[in-house]
Amino acid sequence: MVARKLTIIQIVPEMDEGGVEGETLDFAVYLAKNGHRSIVISGGGRLVKQLEKAGVVHLEWKNIGSKNLSCLKYIHKLRKYILQEKPDILHLRSRLPAWIGYLAWKTLDYTVQPSLITSFHGFYSVNSYSTIMTKGERVIAVSQVIKEHILQNYRVRPEEICLIHGGYDSDAFDPHKIPAERVEKLKKDWGIAEEDRTIIMLPGRLTPWKGQDIFIDALSQIKDLPFLALCIGDENENSSFSKKLKEKISAYSLNDQIRLVGHCRDMPAALLIADLVVSASSSQPEAFGKVAIEAMAMAKPIVATRHGGSLETVRDGETGWLVEPSNAVDLGDTLRTVIADKEKLRAIGEKGRKWVSKNFTALRMCEKTIDLYQQVLEEKRKRSDGEILSVLQMLPELESGGVERGTLEMGKYLADNKHHSFVISGGGRLVKQLVAEKSHHIRWNVGVKSPFTLRYVFSLRRFLKKERIDVLHLRSRMPAWVGYITWKTLPKRYRPILVTTFHGFYSVNSYSAIMTKGTGIIAISKSIERHIREKYRINQNIHLIYRGVDKTIFDPDAVSTERIERYKREWRIAPDKPVLMLPGRLTRLKGQDIFLKALSLMTNQNYQALLVGDTTENPGFTDELAKSISQDRLEAKVSLVGHCDDMPAALMLADVVISASSREPEAFGRVTIEAMAMGKAVIATAHGGSLETVTPGRTGWLVPPGNPEELAMALDKALADKKRLHQFGRAGQKIVSSNFTMEQMCSKTASLYKELFALYRPHETH
Repeated sequence: MVARKLTIIQIVPEMDEGGVEGETLDFAVYLAKNGHRSIVISGGGRLVKQLEKAGVVHLEWKNIGSKNLSCLKYIHKLRKYILQEKPDILHLRSRLPAWIGYLAWKTLDYTVQPSLITSFHGFYSVNSYSTIMTKGERVIAVSQVIKEHILQNYRVRPEEICLIHGGYDSDAFDPHKIPAERVEKLKKDWGIAEEDRTIIMLPGRLTPWKGQDIFIDALSQIKDLPFLALCIGDENENSSFSKKLKEKISAYSLNDQIRLVGHCRDMPAALLIADLVVSASSSQPEAFGKVAIEAMAMAKPIVATRHGGSLETVRDGETGWLVEPSNAVDLGDTLRTVIADKEKLRAIGEKGRKWVSKNFTALRMCEKTIDLYQQVLEEKRKRSDGEILSVLQMLPELESGGVERGTLEMGKYLADNKHHSFVISGGGRLVKQLVAEKSHHIRWNVGVKSPFTLRYVFSLRRFLKKERIDVLHLRSRMPAWVGYITWKTLPKRYRPILVTTFHGFYSVNSYSAIMTKGTGIIAISKSIERHIREKYRINQNIHLIYRGVDKTIFDPDAVSTERIERYKREWRIAPDKPVLMLPGRLTRLKGQDIFLKALSLMTNQNYQALLVGDTTENPGFTDELAKSISQDRLEAKVSLVGHCDDMPAALMLADVVISASSREPEAFGRVTIEAMAMGKAVIATAHGGSLETVTPGRTGWLVPPGNPEELAMALDKALADKKRLHQFGRAGQKIVSSNFTMEQMCSKTASLYKELFALYRPHETH
């Protein structure tokens, strides 16, 4: 139960009979009894008196559930009422009233919006009209099958759906609390006071999908047995179907064995009359099936159709029996089998009572619902205070590379720490991992360098407002232009914090200047920080946050022998030759061509060299490398092994790892610190981030960029002293642990988000 008292508005079409109305009644009364301000808006009905008697405020708005234009007047009326009453929660339980409630809620400023909850009470037809039931900040599914129905047919994130089974009123539906006078009165009213036949009862609205016609067909097959069947439901609600049922009863000559007894105001007493209760929903499954649990609560065995919520509430052969839907033969056969043994019926009924009293009470339903409210309101408070942030990262794609890995790692860190993590990219092989780690991916081709890419500005505006994004983190130039233009066009009070990350030594021009527009600018190395200050003359808002390696993954002790042996086999690693490895995209910037030239100049020719990188990404350069290998007669020593999906295992094969970036310095050099984390000595070019990550003479060697002669000399030195390689590897591990871990990178980035949020606070409240 929540610590403070809440004001709750529930909206339904009417308060007559049915599962939705029953749950609304149970919960509204529970709220009032526990001191909350409980308000129900409906078109009226026979249950209103019970609401008002329990202290619930009921507003009768005629035709609020009617599909006609007259109900549109309630949008403004509800908006005004919300502003007046300031409810904490607006709970929508049916489609047409939900549209009214949602449109009224949507027009309010978010600072005064109550939290929005919707309940999916049925297998609604899948269309745009029904999507309204997915608009809640949380969506309650009344059964597991309804939850699966939502996930299969609507674009709702799984964590936004809360499974809360319906429940029965354990005070009302208690066989020990029903006076005999109530039961006798019903028997007298129905003319069955002296009845000694087996009583089979089907309660429910008289409608084809409740299966009364199938029930009658089934009973016609066992007319030789001594039974009396009672169909409980208002005959006037669907007079044409009622007439059809009566004609069917007459046609089967079952007038003495089947009775339509009309609406019943005292279902607990009615169920005590029954020996067996049937739920025969046919063409459409029960979303939950309250008849079944109420029957079991009264210690009555249940026969229900094998679909929908009945699969969760009825335990076949233990608390009742399941039959095929719309199958009168199966239902008839089951009834013939079970009705003869009244002692067994009573035993099954008792098992059912224990089962539902443990799992399906209204109290349990109400407590779970109020707990959900508490979670939503607590999250709202935390979002307002910046304890929970909604962060959107944007980049061109999620294929491979340092930018992509950093995005992935930050997304996981955010999700693991209960923040809301979103990523927009053009897709790629890392999307699956991103989603598995609980970030949300939106596939937009925001990395295409074309004016047409700016069309995403309009979609992004809607997305930022819908998700109430707190931090917009831009990680590459073209996506940054889309993000920045969107950000600029929003009213200031709706703008999220804008963060940019300088991942590289971009060409200095007006196009690249977009990366300096952040409220906070992250430089991933001191070299990049100097580049920003010198080339863009910016001295404020720059934050140095080194890239990091995931020490839980890049840990020699975490790599199994099987993983290492896999690559030994696939790459045909010779056991007696040291392995020189250059991982990275196959591009001239990474210097694979310089590396190959250095190999041909080495004095020590006892080695095996591996170029690790996708050979299909840059086929022209890949062909050039293959020709160079052939011309320098390196085929027996050098392998282009392609993309690797397990770099920790691959690095375990290396004796020396090389970063040979030549024309352009590494902004940071992720390959280098991953190799150091795995205890490997490194050789890197002496520019950019490598100057900050590699310590010459302690963790490896630095060589001039684009100089194959110097690289060849360093390789010869490395292979000359295996003991020194191990020493360098151990020293590298210590440096990485102290300065370059993923945890440090992510926590510093999150701290920056929170610091900027506290300074600029984009939303006054959520």
